Parts: sequence; C-alpha cells; structure tokens
Amino acid sequence: MPRQPERIPTNLDEIFDYLAHAQPVMLKIASGTDFARQSMRKASFVLCTLKASSFVDADLTGASFTSCDLSDTVFTGCILSGTRFVDCDLSRADFRDCQLETTQFVAGKAVKAAYQGAAITKASFAKTDISETDFRDVTVERSAFLDCPIEGLSLTGAVLSSVMLTKADLRDIDLTDVHIDTAVFAEADLSGKDLKGQSLQRCTFYKGKFTQTRLDAARLDGSVFADCDFEAASASGISGNMTCFTKSRMDGLDLSNSNLSMANFVQSSIKGAIFNGSQLYSAAFTEADAKAAQFERCNLQQADFSRADLSAGNFGAATFSNTKFHAAKRDGALFAGASGSVIETDQDRAISELYSPRIVVLDGDDTRETR
Repeated sequence: MPRQPERIPTNLDEIFDYLAHAQPVMLKIASGTDFARQSMRKASFVLCTLKASSFVDADLTGASFTSCDLSDTVFTGCILSGTRFVDCDLSRADFRDCQLETTQFVAGKAVKAAYQGAAITKASFAKTDISETDFRDVTVERSAFLDCPIEGLSLTGAVLSSVMLTKADLRDIDLTDVHIDTAVFAEADLSGKDLKGQSLQRCTFYKGKFTQTRLDAARLDGSVFADCDFEAASASGISGNMTCFTKSRMDGLDLSNSNLSMANFVQSSIKGAIFNGSQLYSAAFTEADAKAAQFERCNLQQADFSRADLSAGNFGAATFSNTKFHAAKRDGALFAGASGSVIETDQDRAISELYSPRIVVLDGDDTRETR
C-alpha cells in the first residue's frame, strides 16, 4: 500500500482561503481550531486532522469530510444538512442540538458520540460504528442505520419514526420508554429484552429473534413479524390489530387476553400457543400448525382456519360466526360450550386444491412441496 503524504499544519486563514476558491482542504492538521459560527457551506476536507475542533453554531450545509480525524470535535448547534462524513473518526463528537437532515455517515466510527436535542431527519448511518452513542430523548425520522455496530447504544426516551435498521443486535440496548412507529428491522435480535407495554406499531421485523422476550401489553398494531422466532417469549394482553405473524415460530407463546382482530398467522407454527380470552375477529390461521393450541373463550367470528392443523386444540366456550374450517384437521379438538356458525370443508374445493402445484408434484413436474 503506498505511503500517504504527510499532513501539514495549517491555520484558519489558510483554510478559508481554500474555501473561498472552492478548493478542498487536503492533508492538513488543524486540531483544536475554532470554526464556531462560521459559514462553511459546501466545504470539503480530505485526509485532515481536525481533532477537538469547534464547529459550534456553524453552517456546514452540503459540506463533506473524507477520511478525517474529527474525534472529540464539538458540533453543538451546527447545521449539518446534506453534510457527508465518509470514513471519518467521530469518536466522542458532540452533535447535541444539531440539525442533521439528509446527513450521511459512511464507513467510519462515531463511538460515544452525543446527539441529545438533535433533529435527525432523512439521515443515513451505513457501516458506521455508533457503539455507546447517546441517542436519549432524540427524535429520529425517515432515517436508516445499515449494518452498524451499536453495542451499548442508549435510546432511552427516543422516538423512532419511519426508521430502518439492518442486522441490529439490540439485546444490550437500553430501550426504556422508546416509542417506535413505522420502522423496518431486518435480522434484528431482541432476545431477552423487556418490552412490556412498549409501542412497536406499524413496524416490520424480518427474521427477527425474540427468544425469551417480554412483549406483554405491548402495542403492535399494524406491524409485520415475518419469519420471526418467539421461543420462550411472552405476549399476553398485547394490542395487535391487523398485525402479521406469517411463517413465524410461536410454539407455546402466551397470547391470552390480547386484541388480535384481523391478525395474520398464515403458515406460522403456533403449537401449544395460548390465545384464551383473546379477540380474534377475522384473524387468519390458514395453513398454520396449531396443534394443541388453546382458543378458550375467544371471539373467532369470521376467522379463517382453512387447511390449518388444529389437532388436540381447545375451543371451549369460543364464539363463532361464519368461521372457516375448510380442510382443517380437528382430530381430538374440543369444542365444549362453543357457539355460533362455522363453514365446513368445501369438498370440491378441497379436491381441486390437492392438484395445486404448490401442494402436490405431478408426473414429470419438477415443482416441489412448498408448504
């Protein structure tokens, strides 16, 4: 690897001379420089050492910092709209009360940085180490955290709205009083977290891990949990109107006394799950593995159990109305005290479904079982 040229000390006047001629400031040392309240729109710094400098109340709109040392730098009150930090060291940087709109942090590190009071909108953090960073009481809107190390991150009291996080290990993250509305979490790990009573509305979790997670009384309305693992978790008394749990593993999960109207459990494994006393109006359990699941005293009006396995299930005192049991397995299921109308198997439909390429392989057909 070729050796980089040495960085040369500079001063404030020389830096502003470069900026006045729209030239990038390159390979300069200006540690501890006071840029407070300066207008530095579209400024460009490349391979510079600006450690412990001050940009308090400065305007850095459209500015860019590439491979710069900005550790211990103070940006308090700074305007950072459209500013780019690429491969920079922002360790212990102070972003409190800053305006971060469309700000980009790429492939650098900002460990132990502080963002309290900042307005973060449409910002992106891509492969940036934000471990032990302070996001307490911060509002983050329409922003993305893509494959970022977040160990020790503090989100206490934060509001996350329209946010995306990928490959986020949230097990040791402080989520006390966090309000999350409309967010996407890809391969997030929330195992062992206490999320009792938390708001996770209109969120999407793909391949999320919720092993031993407490979700009791959580607000999950409109959220999607696709291919998620809820092993040994608890979720009694949740609010899950129109919530989707497709292809998730929820065996033995306690969902009793929950509001799950129009919830979706299609192709999920809910063996031994407890729904007792829950509102399940128009819920979908199509092709779910619900062996020994408990639905005592549930409102199952308009619910759909088509092709579900309900063997040894308990529907005692449940309320039905046009509840679909088309081609469902009910061997050993209990219906003592249940009331209302159900829709039984449509034989013609059941026969035709046997010849669906999704279900059966015909001679000479390479289609495989997908269920």
